[in-house]
Amino acid sequence: MATISIRVSDDLKAKLEGLAHESGDTISGVVTEALGSMVGSPRTDYPEEMAPLTIAPVNRLILRDQELILAALSEDEEDAAYHKRNAQIFEKGYVREYPEAFAVLRPEIPNSRCEELYDILDMFRVLRASYEDLPEDEKAEVDERDISPQGFDYNDMEEGRLAGYVKHLFADKRYEELAEPLRKYSDGGNSHGPRLEMYRRMLHCFKPLWRKHMLGDRFLGLAEIEKVIAAQRYDSGY
Repeated sequence: MATISIRVSDDLKAKLEGLAHESGDTISGVVTEALGSMVGSPRTDYPEEMAPLTIAPVNRLILRDQELILAALSEDEEDAAYHKRNAQIFEKGYVREYPEAFAVLRPEIPNSRCEELYDILDMFRVLRASYEDLPEDEKAEVDERDISPQGFDYNDMEEGRLAGYVKHLFADKRYEELAEPLRKYSDGGNSHGPRLEMYRRMLHCFKPLWRKHMLGDRFLGLAEIEKVIAAQRYDSGY
């Protein structure tokens, strides 16, 4: 972790010490959180809260004007009142009210997690295509649920965000062939239990198997499908 040094006035240092004492944190922690908020990082104690701890005056003015424009354009009285309230928050600098004005935002999903989600969906796409290519007698050996996406746990912050991303992809006409099995084997995309670690185990098993097929056969065989399914177990070694 990098280290930076800054000079502050005695008055500012005293205020930082007081804030650290009130929050049960260190001065370093308070400053780090403030800097993280300024560059768009969520607070560690409220990871879903995207409101900055401070906004530069020029940005407050821009946000105030945008909210007033939206209020003027809105045909719904309640919506117009919401934007007028936000405009006042930004104009007056009511920092404590910033979270409400920024409530529509959610933390970014890192690119690495997006890529992992694509890999998971690609895996189920291949598994289901391979299943459909099996002879009927071999199909009978496979439970279709095991080669279908079962959604993500809405009660888990990370999995819930991935579930929302999957819905976005379906609405964008991507991975549409997985929408029906997802509905069949989940509650509208909600698995009501953790699934990400299970998908990761399956993916760890699937990737080297699929790599062998990329220049040859288009589909996995029954034994390979069963091997990926077996990786679902937490004690599978994957």
